[in-house]
Amino acid sequence: MTCGLTTRKGPAVTDTACDARTPRLAPESRAPGARSRVIIFAVGTKRSYGTGQLYEKHGSYYGRWRTLDGRQLNRRIGPVRTPGSKDGLTRAQAEAAFRRMQDEEQREPRPGRGATVPTVDEIADSLRKKQRLRGLRRSYLEGCESMQRVHISPRIGDEPVTEVKTAHVESLASAMLDDGLAPKTVRNVMTFLHAIFEHAIDRRLIRENPVRRATRPGRRRKGDANPDLQFLTVEELDAVIRAIPDEVVQRKPAPTRRDRRGPAPPPPPDVLGPVLRVLILVAAITGLRQSELIGLRWRDIDWVAQRIRVRNTFVRGEHSSDGKSDLSTRRSVPMADRVARALEGWSRRTAYGADDDLVFAHPQTGKPLDRSKVTKRFKAACRDAGVRPVRFHD
Repeated sequence: MTCGLTTRKGPAVTDTACDARTPRLAPESRAPGARSRVIIFAVGTKRSYGTGQLYEKHGSYYGRWRTLDGRQLNRRIGPVRTPGSKDGLTRAQAEAAFRRMQDEEQREPRPGRGATVPTVDEIADSLRKKQRLRGLRRSYLEGCESMQRVHISPRIGDEPVTEVKTAHVESLASAMLDDGLAPKTVRNVMTFLHAIFEHAIDRRLIRENPVRRATRPGRRRKGDANPDLQFLTVEELDAVIRAIPDEVVQRKPAPTRRDRRGPAPPPPPDVLGPVLRVLILVAAITGLRQSELIGLRWRDIDWVAQRIRVRNTFVRGEHSSDGKSDLSTRRSVPMADRVARALEGWSRRTAYGADDDLVFAHPQTGKPLDRSKVTKRFKAACRDAGVRPVRFHD
């Protein structure tokens, strides 16, 4: 827009269409009495590139701008203030609201027309793909898949990720507690759910994480884990080991079988007794984890220094050098004399005594033991010995 100002000698004549707020250029100086004609151009208030356009239409302010991902947006901001009233927005207020609208769109983009909002299940699947790409442990990935399939999908899996609020998360936690699940399980699920919505924030689908302010069950509720370690005394440990047979047991077949005549076929012999006796003794005295014991190899036993080096674990069907923590697979534990004698005797007794063989290999196959069977046999031995029940890791 230009603004013309004509000056002549004598009475000044001015034609202007400029806004009072528009700055003007100073007229050129001329010799006295000389005729002069100066055209003054207003300095425009054009917005800087990329900040959009604010304009009025039908009594309202509108903002038009292009986002960083190339979308052209046009949004109504609010009504224009009528002169002499307090209703509506001034130009300065509309500018501030326009900037806030651009910032909010940058942080939390609205879905366009016809666009579908991903569900919680879809975001969870995307997160687990990202975790696999990062190379996280297989046991952790399977745990996340199980939490999604068992607890999250049946309740909020089909909900659009933008519609889930803190109340939905707390309702999920309450339902899990009502189903008799341990508070530790509920906290684990909420931790994974928190990661799901953080992933949605990274994808710029939502702005706030609904799990962040959700109430989580405390650690001192009934049925939760006891913070104190529960361990067996030496006498109790000896009783548990005595309850496990030290030889192969030929089990008798059942006298009948379901839906068929005659006795049941003979079950396979119980060959796990001898190896379980040594495993439980080593676990109780060294404090090694079950996965570390199952993955232990003979080359990791230093007979001279009487130490056991932890270099390998066996979890969820695979060997791994990535332990539960950074130092868990780069440490060694001392061997007591009783442990050293038991391992030395077992090395002469087992058929798998080479350096690369597993210390506690299956007696028939040489493969890793089934951890669920180890746990079940330990609990059964505690019952048979009349010992108070404790967890294997205790």
